[in-house]
Amino acid sequence: MKKALLLSSAMILSLGAMSAEASAEQPAASAYHAEKPITIDGDLGEWNLSSPIEIKDASQIIRDESSWLGETDVSCTVYLMWDEENLYLASDTKEASSLGAVGVIGHNMEDNFKIYISTNPEADPERTSFETNDFLLYLMMDSQNWYTAIDRSMIEREQLARFTSKGMEENADILEGYEKEYTTTDEGFIFEAAIPWANFSNKQIEQYVPKAGDTINFNFCITDNDYPFPNTQSSVQMSWCGTMEINKNPSLWGRVTFE
Repeated sequence: MKKALLLSSAMILSLGAMSAEASAEQPAASAYHAEKPITIDGDLGEWNLSSPIEIKDASQIIRDESSWLGETDVSCTVYLMWDEENLYLASDTKEASSLGAVGVIGHNMEDNFKIYISTNPEADPERTSFETNDFLLYLMMDSQNWYTAIDRSMIEREQLARFTSKGMEENADILEGYEKEYTTTDEGFIFEAAIPWANFSNKQIEQYVPKAGDTINFNFCITDNDYPFPNTQSSVQMSWCGTMEINKNPSLWGRVTFE
């Protein structure tokens, strides 16, 4: 009996240590409050750039590493700001073949930004499956339409709160009030967006209104496909943190604090 108790205690301590280690490994960034609405014009002059989310290292590749040719092939530095109405997002992006989405293959294989976000600061940061307030947002990169989609296919039915996937089988802009603009640079482009918080709510899910001090799970992914055709076999994907399991496991995301 004593040996069993000792073994049980050791296992509990081990699991606790693993949980704490996983939490400690979550990278952190800040989203800064915008005192007035940001002008969406592809210019970062209004932005607080002191907490970048950098995605530029080979260790951040989560798919098709052999197709990555280095930082100038595909990488990005992301910035976040917010107010009570919008999440503001900017990406200073390097891409050898920019804005290549053509709408003929699955969203996850096309040029895109993928935003993984929770709108519940009270949620367990170490949860290993999507919950009601977890969202995967696609911002497709095609230089003209910038169509959008939300994937909720990984959420159990009882947790969906009648908010199912939108736009995953079509090329459309499913975000209401979404503003976006980009300007080209020598190595790629600068992208800016305003995404109303209302897009992450419905009659069952209350609209999130951030307040200073809130911290949520968050991740950002960039996908680059140089040959976006139906028979394509590779598409480089890089993420702020985690592995391909980020599509199912929010504990592998980072943490963002609203300042």
